[in-house]
Amino acid sequence: MNKPVYLSAREAAVELGVQPATLYAYVSRGLIKSVPGPGKQRRYDASDVRRLVARKEEDRPESGTPGVAPGVITYLTFISEADGPFYRGRSAAKLARSSSLETVATLLWGGEADDPFASPPPVALQGLPSGLSPLDSLTMALAAWPLQDRAAYTLSPKLLREKGAALLRYMVSALLRSAPGDAPIHAQVLKAWNIPPSGADVIRAALVLTADHELNTSAFAVRCAASTRAPLHAALLAGLGTFSGPRHGAAADRVTAWLSQVQSGTDLGTVLEGRLARGEDLPGFGHRIYPARDPRADCLLQILRATVPEDGLVQRIPDILDLAEALFGLAPNIDFALAVTERSLGLPQHAAKTVFCMGRTVGWIAHALEQYQDSELIRPRATYLGDRPR
Repeated sequence: MNKPVYLSAREAAVELGVQPATLYAYVSRGLIKSVPGPGKQRRYDASDVRRLVARKEEDRPESGTPGVAPGVITYLTFISEADGPFYRGRSAAKLARSSSLETVATLLWGGEADDPFASPPPVALQGLPSGLSPLDSLTMALAAWPLQDRAAYTLSPKLLREKGAALLRYMVSALLRSAPGDAPIHAQVLKAWNIPPSGADVIRAALVLTADHELNTSAFAVRCAASTRAPLHAALLAGLGTFSGPRHGAAADRVTAWLSQVQSGTDLGTVLEGRLARGEDLPGFGHRIYPARDPRADCLLQILRATVPEDGLVQRIPDILDLAEALFGLAPNIDFALAVTERSLGLPQHAAKTVFCMGRTVGWIAHALEQYQDSELIRPRATYLGDRPR
């Protein structure tokens, strides 16, 4: 009788050609057997893995099948598990220390010889209903973009970078409920929210650190829309709709909800141990791309500590991080850092996800511009694991 062969999570994921999260989903569905391994790790039955690989190969469409796009190839952002994102080879964490969001946009959009922000800002949209959240206001404003721009449907490579700059300023205007301006976006945020000049480095860094993160769900939605040759504002709407979910851009709202329980005299153990005892997760901690730490969060929290060291919540960050590690075994992600920024700088409600949205708009535009250059329609095929046709 042959002794079973077991693989590590990394080995199994590589053989399957999937992310670890997909491997764990296969295990939960009973498709792959797992057993305890050394330490806290688990091992995965190699025969189950290879059986599933063979089944996927049977279901894979032949090359050249109409409508099936190859994997997305990008020249925009590389993610290092240790150092975070690199925008066209340049560290986002280093750029966050000195660069504006406009500088990063020019880098990601390519064609550095021309300044896409040289043109005057667009006209603000009038008549947005009051009472809308920032993201809902932005959704309405984007839908109305063709009223602002006669060339809204252009796909001319010559015009698209300039259109991207205009749309970025227009979107920031809708999010801030202010007139579009040509000042750096972080300066516009400071003015709209009455943030002291000392907060400029924090806001600028937050914008740069969130500008792009490779093929995240909202960027993929943008690319799918762009592959159909939807106009740029419509592709951005696709990204915005995806971003608005609580598992993506709105995740910071879940962080601010539990952080609201942490006041100057609050027992941190009571708050975090209570979540653990109730089987609740800890929003703002852990990230599927970074098994150890999210370098973006480390960078922003470091800048925040240097900017407002006297803030009560900022002073408690080390204790929060230590307790989260001890109870949940997780390190902070960018959503936690953005939520702490909102609270410590006294920003308005929804500021964390609003800043995130402003920054990520640059990445969405970059992905749309890159996808417009590809002739393929993104139409992936599903891996069917249900009952076979009879």
